[in-house]
Order: sequence, then C-alpha cells, then structure tokens
Amino acid sequence: MAATSLSTREIAAELAPFGVELTAPALAQLSTYLELLLRWNRRVNLTGLRQPRLIVRRLFGESLYLSRLVELRGWLVDVGSGAGFPGLALKLVAPDLRVTLIEARQRKGAFLKEVARVCGFYAIDVVTERFEDWAERQAGGEKADCITTRAVRIDKKLLERLGSLLAENGRAVLFTTSACARSIQAQVSGFVWQNPVFVPSVPNSVILVGCIHECK
Repeated sequence: MAATSLSTREIAAELAPFGVELTAPALAQLSTYLELLLRWNRRVNLTGLRQPRLIVRRLFGESLYLSRLVELRGWLVDVGSGAGFPGLALKLVAPDLRVTLIEARQRKGAFLKEVARVCGFYAIDVVTERFEDWAERQAGGEKADCITTRAVRIDKKLLERLGSLLAENGRAVLFTTSACARSIQAQVSGFVWQNPVFVPSVPNSVILVGCIHECK
C-alpha cells in the first residue's frame, strides 16, 4: 500500500483541536483508512474533499469529537454511512463498540467492508440496503444504544424511525448545521434535545444529541 501524504505525527496534529488523542495503533489504522479513502475516491464518489488534511480534520476529527460528548458503549447504528463517518471512524477510539453501518449504495458498502478488513476492525456489520427497509425488519427487535447520522436529510419520519429503534436510555446523534439543529429542536417532538455542540475547526458544524427521555 502506498504511503499516505500525511505521517501519523501530522495526523495527530490535525486531530489536536478536537481534544482526541489516539494510540499509536489507532493512528496507524487511521493512516491506512485515509489511504484507502484517497485511493477509492478516485473511482467511487466517497467524499468531495480531496486534501488529506481536510479529510482528517473535517471527517475524522468531527466524527471522533463525538467520543468527548457521548459514552460509546453497546451497539451503535450509523445511518447513511457513506465513507464511514461517523460510525466506522469511531472504531478508532472505541474498538470494542459493536457497529452496524447502513449504506444503500453497493460500492460504498464494499468500501466499508474493505476498510474494516484491512484495518482489522471487528464487531462491524455492513448493511447494504435502505435504512427504511432495515428499520422495518428491525421493528420489535433489539434496540440500539446509539444511532448516528451525518450528511443525511433529517425529517420527522426519519426521527420517528430513530426513536422506535433506540433503547430506553439510548441516544440519537445528528451531525448537522446550527440552523438545522434549531429547526429540529423547535419542530420535532418525541425527543429531549441537549444543546447543540459546535465542532472545533469545522465551520458551522454541530452535534445534536437527543433522547426519548431526559438523557442520563
């Protein structure tokens, strides 16, 4: 595998504003993940970002910042995973976390499986189907401790589905903009929303956390 254009030291420096310190093995995994992303992105539209530093900061850094806000435990479901953000990236800080990545596009699903294999991530399940179909099959089954979504259109129907899939003390985590967060807080009932948290070094990006009951 060709070397990335960033050393692990440079990657660590890009992550510093987010207050996230990765172990040496995790930095090596991130470096491998980044190289795969850059390589696959030449033929599969995984992200519009092309510069490695921006990718580390705006995709990895933003995703990993969640680990400072929410305890990552149990089962996490990532809706519309795309290139694996935030769900797959969170394995860098929570290797034992069980993660289900839902991505309807087959080629993106293949990329997620390849990253998990090459990086040695375990307890990963890649589901290549529409979230609506998966949620319908999951109804009445096991409940998730955390459901994340990023770069996905958020509407009332989606939030209703998220709520139905969450465990009693589970959390819905929305990576969105400040304007969208205000709209969701004002218009969507059924969740108790915490104040949105701005993500360092990522303009206008916020993380909005909600629970069915008061978050504990």
